[in-house]
Amino acid sequence: MFIRNQFDKLSHIMRQNFSDNQINLIARRTGFVKRTRKLNASHFLNTLMFSVANQANRSLPDITADLSEHFAINISKEGLHKRFNKQGVAFLKELVRYHLSHHAPLFKPAKNFTRHFSGVNIKDSSKFSLPAINSDSYPGFGNFSKTNGLMNLQYEFDLISGNWKALDLVTTKTNDQLDSRNTIDSINQGELYIRDLGYITPFYLKSVIEKRAYFLNRIPAQAIIHTLKKEPIRWKNIKRRFEMTGAQALDMEILLYEREPVRCRLVVEPVSDTEYRRRLKAAHHSAKKHGVGITQEHKLRCRYNAFITNVNKEILPLEKIRKVYYLRWQVELVFKTWKSTFEIHKVKKVKTERMECQLLAKLLWVLLNWRLFQCSNQHVINNSPKTGVSLIKFFKRCIQFSHSLRLVILRRVKLKNWLNHTFLPLIENTRCEPPANKQTHYQILHSLNASP
Repeated sequence: MFIRNQFDKLSHIMRQNFSDNQINLIARRTGFVKRTRKLNASHFLNTLMFSVANQANRSLPDITADLSEHFAINISKEGLHKRFNKQGVAFLKELVRYHLSHHAPLFKPAKNFTRHFSGVNIKDSSKFSLPAINSDSYPGFGNFSKTNGLMNLQYEFDLISGNWKALDLVTTKTNDQLDSRNTIDSINQGELYIRDLGYITPFYLKSVIEKRAYFLNRIPAQAIIHTLKKEPIRWKNIKRRFEMTGAQALDMEILLYEREPVRCRLVVEPVSDTEYRRRLKAAHHSAKKHGVGITQEHKLRCRYNAFITNVNKEILPLEKIRKVYYLRWQVELVFKTWKSTFEIHKVKKVKTERMECQLLAKLLWVLLNWRLFQCSNQHVINNSPKTGVSLIKFFKRCIQFSHSLRLVILRRVKLKNWLNHTFLPLIENTRCEPPANKQTHYQILHSLNASP
């Protein structure tokens, strides 16, 4: 069943994204290849993509040995070192952009859900330290990696289609707030955007509204809120309202921010006493660290979860707001997999261009396996709509079949044979299991699909 339904899609991905002609075309366009060489762009990409070791544990002799074994290419480590240059970085960045813009339609969302949102986009950034040698290109900041370099990955994907929307290597000067301003043009009508607080500004929220898209976020801590009549709303008033009504949650129309007001919904719900004490302890610790006190208003604010959105109540009722927002944690799961399983953050002292090339190639390997994940996911969901494939379980298996997948890319093993004899046996028992007393994101999305 899997082979019949997914083979053509996977075959298309292999042909389109990993053809020698396309790879070498991009290499020439970016200046990485200017004339015929014994080490061509496809060889360079393949040996970096399918490295089993992390960057910190892979030396130049390791790479030259791999080239000799798989392609009978003999190149000195000095010659290889020269290939890690600005043109090589440009080549791999352009390959990433090409892969992101040429994805196959692997997933068909449920019709009920897409009647409201044509996409649910989750975006966040992940940072990790680099050796001091890379600090000129990727400087640290504050007390975080102050004396070393700091890599900043900006990543966005659509939870419905599974497609990656953005993947950029940037410096910490491009913080989340600046990124949200720089990428406004990528916001599409009818799509829902769930982001961390660092991205949220009046400009961002207004732009989402103007483009007839949707946002769902926590309320920024310092944002001032007013009623539609421009009367200030204090947290003590919210507390009193809960006490008077006995409501489990409040849903109100507000104006967010004072100078550049944004009209939206504010959804507030109380947290448990345990969570309140945890937040209050963290607030005291932060205040002591910065030599400031905690206002009574801030203490009251700690008692509540507060979300803002421009999605109307009929589409996203009050009782589903928190569950939908928590879909955002899927991006944290992605970053956890990249670091704990693929160890992209383990970097040794090498020149910046080599570090960038090896990181970009590894991320292309992750993207290739993500396509396999999408196909597996669709197969499971088609048979059982409330379930799906566990990201962590699946990517642990990816490491096991990486060598044989490489042979498929090199056309030394037929895709259908590989799927039957290697891939399918290895991904058995990778279904996503719900945590105790919680729902998986597949179950949450299914509940949205069931909504009128």
